[in-house]
Amino acid sequence: MLEQTGKELVPTSDGSVTKAPSKPSLVLVGSRYISSDGRWHSDLLANYVSDHGRHKWLPVGELSRVVTGGNTITGKKRVRKNTAALFNEHLKRGDFLLYHSGPNGRTDAVKLLDITSEAERQQAIPQLERMKQRRQLSSDKYETALKVIELNERVQVAQ
Repeated sequence: MLEQTGKELVPTSDGSVTKAPSKPSLVLVGSRYISSDGRWHSDLLANYVSDHGRHKWLPVGELSRVVTGGNTITGKKRVRKNTAALFNEHLKRGDFLLYHSGPNGRTDAVKLLDITSEAERQQAIPQLERMKQRRQLSSDKYETALKVIELNERVQVAQ
């Protein structure tokens, strides 16, 4: 019942059963995942990106389908508006989220930093500096992001 409605059956003290809202989750519908309540949850989307975005770029349209259930203009705007929250969620987990911007300057795709790729490591530093210049990061988050990148580089050199 949880997968279809977003509600779970909860027993009450008098012995009856009622429906109560459950924690949101990613639900597999057909061959794709969608949010059970159609709302933005940074932790759920971070789980999705961690599972599917380590080795390939995830287009904003795909993330829009996960969050809203459809690849719409408003869904894409919602994803682009909340990419900073997604970046912060990954930073808490010790990962660095890369953005790929198109010719118009909008974010087209996201991916987790792959330490084995020199090109991605070279892309991470200018992105971080641009975010600092635009004041999208606090100094604490900037330092944390630098540590994540440097730690990943040290791991790569050690291997």
